[in-house]
Amino acid sequence: IARANMAEEHEVDGVGEVDEFAGDQKRIKLEEQEQLEQQAKAQSDPHNAPPSRVVHARAVPDGCTHQQMVATLSKFGKISYVTMMPRMRQALIEFEAIDDAISCVQSQQIYIMDRPVFFNFSTSQEITRSPYGIAPHGAAAVAAPTTDNTMVQDGEPSTDGANHIILMTVFNPLYPITVDVIRTICSPYGFVQRIVIFRKNGLQVLVEFESSASATRAKQQLDGADIYAGCCTLKIEFAKTTRLNVYKNDEMTWDFTAQDQQGTSHVLRTCTLLIWS
Repeated sequence: IARANMAEEHEVDGVGEVDEFAGDQKRIKLEEQEQLEQQAKAQSDPHNAPPSRVVHARAVPDGCTHQQMVATLSKFGKISYVTMMPRMRQALIEFEAIDDAISCVQSQQIYIMDRPVFFNFSTSQEITRSPYGIAPHGAAAVAAPTTDNTMVQDGEPSTDGANHIILMTVFNPLYPITVDVIRTICSPYGFVQRIVIFRKNGLQVLVEFESSASATRAKQQLDGADIYAGCCTLKIEFAKTTRLNVYKNDEMTWDFTAQDQQGTSHVLRTCTLLIWS
């Protein structure tokens, strides 16, 4: 009888160990699945990007300068570079240390010019230097335009796989996206030749510029920005195609190099972007 009881106890203990092992495996699997979901969410939604030294500011007050942005955020740490996007009421701020960027994003509400400004991590790990940004402490050289409208860095043309056509993916498109909207936000960076809007992996837009330098400037300034505050967030890559074929001019496609039947070029229609704080 004693041997039978001992065998029964041993069998019960063995079942308990198996159940505990199975429970541990299940927890590990759930944790791995949660991590994968968080990574996927961060990749699909720029507002949920993983920690980066670059911080994206939204609802930046009209008239805010580079100097005001630096003065407000310097309390979190040393800032390497700042790019303002006044038309979008947004900015990109690059901290020297990632811990300083984390402190900025995780801090309580930040006010600039008595207006609340919202911060999240950028999808970029570094801001590409351009004539439109500043290095507060003079630590970084700024690329300068040349007479032939190409961008140079340290005296050499930029060859970072740039193309004169960019591919925009629009996340959370709560408002209509038309060729006029896209041309309005892209025109400050160079002549826009053609636009094609389509739905493949969500809402996407191909924009063909006259030069790769213009496309590079647009990518630098608009990647991670919101067309409208809090929505229509842009993720921008260089496209692989070398020319867009446009067969008709409407709200989804337009060839701005072609003349209409009266022989006059298309005039950009007024488009007011409704950007709220």
